[in-house]
Amino acid sequence: MPDLATISPAAMIELVRENVLPDLPADFGTEADFFEAGLDSMGVMQLVMFLEEQYGKKVEPTELSRANFRSGQAMAALVMGQAAAA
Repeated sequence: MPDLATISPAAMIELVRENVLPDLPADFGTEADFFEAGLDSMGVMQLVMFLEEQYGKKVEPTELSRANFRSGQAMAALVMGQAAAA
């Protein structure tokens, strides 16, 4: 299990920037919307794989929602087991 300190909204933004949306601005906020920045369903599927590989978080089908992948804050909550209700 990863160190809980590495599961932060900022870490989730970096994960998205490094793997899916490389053009995210440096000042992309923790509540800023990844979908408005260009995240699509293929990007979400990539993130699902990265979350499992890097954090051991198996994303359940019921957790596959826009709400859980909308922002760095939402993704950190998902990894910490506090997913938004579907």
